[in-house]
Amino acid sequence: MLALDAAAGVVVGVFAVVAFFAVLWVALVFSMVRDARRRSESQVFALFTGALGLLPYLGILIYLVVRPPRTLDEERVLALEEQALALSEAQDTAMSDTRACPNCGREIENEFVICPYCRTQFARRCGSCQRWLRLGWQVCPYCAEEVGVRAFGGGRAASS
Repeated sequence: MLALDAAAGVVVGVFAVVAFFAVLWVALVFSMVRDARRRSESQVFALFTGALGLLPYLGILIYLVVRPPRTLDEERVLALEEQALALSEAQDTAMSDTRACPNCGREIENEFVICPYCRTQFARRCGSCQRWLRLGWQVCPYCAEEVGVRAFGGGRAASS
């Protein structure tokens, strides 16, 4: 009777181990197919993954090699990040052509010599070469003409 109980215990133990591995195999196949649907919109790929699941435990290794590297959600997030980055770069380049007026704060182009909103002057013309100069410059860097500090509208160079 003791030998019969030991043999029955071994049979139950072997059955439990086989059942465990069978349930594990079914769970792996289910997980593989679910992951394939998350990584690809192709139904053929999901069916291929299910067929790979028929190879016990070897199918999961093959699937891990052939599956797409990112899920569809990760691909969408990556595409949105790339769009946001491109938009940000486009805005940065567009904004680099403008600046804020130091007096009124409105956006004006970098080449403006006077603010069209508040009429703040940013530059003046050299009397000799007619090129634009910043207001604080004492000499024209293009023709070396002494310009001094003078009022808007021209006139002779101020003497110190």
